[in-house]
Amino acid sequence: MQWRANDILKFNCSQQRVELKSKLVGLALAIKKVFPVISNSLSKIFGKEAILLERAEIFADATSFQRTAIILSALKIGVFDYLDQNPGTPSALVASALHINPISTERLLRTLEALGYTKSSQNNQIMGYRNSQITSNYLVRQSPNYLGDYYNIIDKTWSAWHSLDVTIKAGSSNEQMDLFDGDKETLYEYYDFSNKYLKEPVRELFKKISLENVNRMITGEVGITFIGELLRCKPDVEFVMAGFEEQIEFLERLLLKYPLPKAPEEIATSLRGNAVGDKWGTIEEYDLVFLFRKLSYSDYGIQFLKKSFQVLRPGGMVIVLEPTTDSFVPSPSFLPELEIMDLLIGGVKAPPLYSTQQIINLLRQVGFMQTEVLSTHQGSFVFVVGRKQ
Repeated sequence: MQWRANDILKFNCSQQRVELKSKLVGLALAIKKVFPVISNSLSKIFGKEAILLERAEIFADATSFQRTAIILSALKIGVFDYLDQNPGTPSALVASALHINPISTERLLRTLEALGYTKSSQNNQIMGYRNSQITSNYLVRQSPNYLGDYYNIIDKTWSAWHSLDVTIKAGSSNEQMDLFDGDKETLYEYYDFSNKYLKEPVRELFKKISLENVNRMITGEVGITFIGELLRCKPDVEFVMAGFEEQIEFLERLLLKYPLPKAPEEIATSLRGNAVGDKWGTIEEYDLVFLFRKLSYSDYGIQFLKKSFQVLRPGGMVIVLEPTTDSFVPSPSFLPELEIMDLLIGGVKAPPLYSTQQIINLLRQVGFMQTEVLSTHQGSFVFVVGRKQ
């Protein structure tokens, strides 16, 4: 078949219109998820295209675990780290360098390209691969925004999701994901990832908050990088770390991974589940208490706020970090899944996610009448501060 220049031009213009319409339909479906009341109007506007994309969306949701397995495999093998150091490498050389099968390597790289995680280009008729920008930003281990460790958590909790129906029926926590009686290494991975994830937002937070009167503070396992950033701003601050007796090895491992310029004044240990009755250090007097997700995993979260009020000196502050319903942690679409994960971890004792205002109300309920909301990373992290007058 012979194509004239005018035919090619018409075809390209038509293809662009189809692509534009598909993008508009995709955007419309995203809007529909947030505002379901406009569903009928969208169906009238886009007709059959909307139905086809809805079907595609269902299949995408059904196979999302397969994409997770693909990305996790690439992380385990070291594909993204290798391409970061050797961009434009042919698949055969990638396979040779990483000691993996060349045929399956080619298939993996092509699949990752289709998913948007790698890119290919030809040089002297040889196809080479490099990381996409999103991969360079988040899946290369040397990146300050590395999120690959989250896949380790998914990997270790995979089987728990298979029995989600049992958790929903019974309302009890999943045995593997139970914070106290479940797989200990899973919990360590969670603490590890959370510490790394907090580092940059906390650094931004300390540019927005006065630390003049902060001389002594306390935090838990997820707070080591918080302390590290605090000491960058104010090296003379003394600090106490707290954790459960049975998890003391986690603190030791985390302190080795995220070394601090000086040792904690004390490591306070306690039994599970009684924040008010537990002893928060030999001397329970602090200027700052940092609480990470203490409201989320049991029915005693309010106890942490009460205890914080008790141990703070006048003028002291508690900083609460929770993924709130009005935040973007890490994106609005992730929040419902996070709430189900909390259900797997804590059963029905895990409360629904709070809004920022609800956290403010809880702070005021225990005595923190002066509150402030500070967001970092364009609203991705919302810190709620309560001050003791």
